[in-house]
Amino acid sequence: MLLLASVAIAGSSASSFATDGGDWIGGNVDGGVLVLEDTAGDLDLGEVLTFELTARVRLATGDRFEVQLSDACRLSVDYTGTRSIAFGTGAVPFAAAELLMVPDAAALLTPMIDEVGGIRHPDVVQFAGEWWMFYGAADGSGAPAVHAARSTDLATWTRVEGFSLPGASEPTAIVEATSLVLYYADGGSIWRTQSDDGVSFDFPTVALAPGPGFDAAGLGHPAMLFDGDGLWQLWYGVPTTGASGSASSADGLTFTRDAELSPDSTRLSGLDVTDGLLGFEAVYTMLDSVGFASSADDSNFADDSSDVRPALVMNQAAWSDGGFGTAALVRNGVDLTVFVAAMDDGLTVIGRVTTQPEPGTWGGLSMTWDGTEVLASWNGGPTQSCALTDFEGISIVGVGRAEVDEVRVDYSAEGAIDTADTGGLDTGDSADTADTGDTASDSADTGGPAYNAGEWMGEPGGCGCESGTGGGGGGAGVVGLVLAGVLARRREPGSGR
Repeated sequence: MLLLASVAIAGSSASSFATDGGDWIGGNVDGGVLVLEDTAGDLDLGEVLTFELTARVRLATGDRFEVQLSDACRLSVDYTGTRSIAFGTGAVPFAAAELLMVPDAAALLTPMIDEVGGIRHPDVVQFAGEWWMFYGAADGSGAPAVHAARSTDLATWTRVEGFSLPGASEPTAIVEATSLVLYYADGGSIWRTQSDDGVSFDFPTVALAPGPGFDAAGLGHPAMLFDGDGLWQLWYGVPTTGASGSASSADGLTFTRDAELSPDSTRLSGLDVTDGLLGFEAVYTMLDSVGFASSADDSNFADDSSDVRPALVMNQAAWSDGGFGTAALVRNGVDLTVFVAAMDDGLTVIGRVTTQPEPGTWGGLSMTWDGTEVLASWNGGPTQSCALTDFEGISIVGVGRAEVDEVRVDYSAEGAIDTADTGGLDTGDSADTADTGDTASDSADTGGPAYNAGEWMGEPGGCGCESGTGGGGGGAGVVGLVLAGVLARRREPGSGR
């Protein structure tokens, strides 16, 4: 059942009521969820000054859904076309947690004859108009070394002939101005070197050495970000224990430890991190899986289950039959690409995984309007804005099957609204009031001018009633605050709820 709870304040009078899905024009309520099959569901709020909307929405099947406030001001969550979340004139990509990982059919890079035992630990960066991949492989003598390859499309790679950094392993690359800065592991420390052409590098220096604490056994698997404003952020692992930590620097030369991220390999091993519109996004690897981690504003990736999501498991890719090594994450506009080392028939190869938005999962929608501008965000992503001065109603459109759940709208309006069916929201107030007939009880439940909690949560005890608190009532022209809560609650079979 679709429940609607509201409170109108005009002077000192108040009312609350419950209703069904009749306030929505279009769609149908199925199992407590508003279903839109290639159609629109419209909610007319009447003449309002401001509103706040929250809801859970999902595209069960199809291409996209839209939340329309005007012809020019609509939020489009597009899974197949632009593969982005567009609002007004702006657009942002889907977050990693909403993406399905799709492995290439074959390994991207396999070992050359002089890359003994396989290739591993890729990192990818855009430099001088091309994509550069740095990776580790033993040389002909069996000693570790870093090699390189280049690409224009992230799909076809050509090795850089003659390039090698002997003794180095587990590289990570950063672009600073016109220089390419490379960090890598060697002898238990993290080292730094720099190049103007990606081929010839300066004499290396130590950026971070083992400490007296959790990383005393030696450092490895570095991942680096430079924010352009002078902050260098380093994530690294402890290969012998699987622990991981973070450090930061003001110059990229000397780093100070910030935090231990995870004490063992059960989480966040071998992070590779990007930072952009969506905040911090990372890919992490463990022996039998590759996953995403995300953190909007906390570079420490708190060791919390909400931050991490396994996304690719062993044998899911044709080139992975024995587990995964570390991976590299590339955010290129709306595209997110992962390069991962994996065991394939006894050799370590590098595979590529592309991503695509995955319909079918629930996401959180948030919109606010102050009378001139709408601010909107999808599933905790960045806020986008759209100018709007003439608001007529909210329309949710499914291109395919869209489902809407747990909708709440809080809004303010001019004058006394909805106490006499004037707001266009509900046609059943009188019947609801007559059904309940218990104004004292409801007034106590509500605590004055607010919605009844029982009605809001869909629990037994919600009622439709109207109560006056005495005193003079506000007339036309008095600004009344109307809080309207709309909840489409999913019913569980046999639960009676």
